[in-house]
Amino acid sequence: MYKTLTVSQEAMDGLKKRDERLGAYIDTVGPLSREGITDPYTALLDCIIAQQVSTKAATSISNRFFDTYPLGHPEKIAQASIDELRSCGLSNSKANYLQGIARIKAENTLDFEELGKKSTQEIMETLLPIKGVGRWTVEMLLIFTYEKQDVMSFGDLAIRRGIERLYPDQECTKEFFDTLYQRYAPYQTAASFYLWHASHLPESTK
Repeated sequence: MYKTLTVSQEAMDGLKKRDERLGAYIDTVGPLSREGITDPYTALLDCIIAQQVSTKAATSISNRFFDTYPLGHPEKIAQASIDELRSCGLSNSKANYLQGIARIKAENTLDFEELGKKSTQEIMETLLPIKGVGRWTVEMLLIFTYEKQDVMSFGDLAIRRGIERLYPDQECTKEFFDTLYQRYAPYQTAASFYLWHASHLPESTK
């Protein structure tokens, strides 16, 4: 179910050539790895669970949910009552969202595996109409399951905090974010790993 994603040497070298500050940070911390989920359907359920809650809470709820419904068993989730789903720690809205996605899987109306062969934009356009699936959710799926290399989320608070830590003289506006996104291309996903890591740095005193 799980896999390890590690920033490649090519991406590290490419980012160091493109941005001096990020490059210095890469030299300091070295290669970074994060855990991903192999199965895209299961990963999408997990991303929904993680929406707008702390990492600790998301992990706890996810463990309870997948203990109850191993591998996100679509038929069982589709047939469960909302109260049964909520007993895993889900909100009413998330229980409904997960059940909707499980029904898509159970009815084979979308091939989540084949979807990964499409471009980042095509995947975004396919998944965003699904109830409960927002841009951040798709971006996490693109990074941690489909392993697309051009993803950096403005909607991710930790990403923006990481930018503020590495560039304390700049406010993380959408304009500045877009500038960095273009500068980091085509290694935006690798940059995301370092920005997440940098988000834990102490705030600079300007």
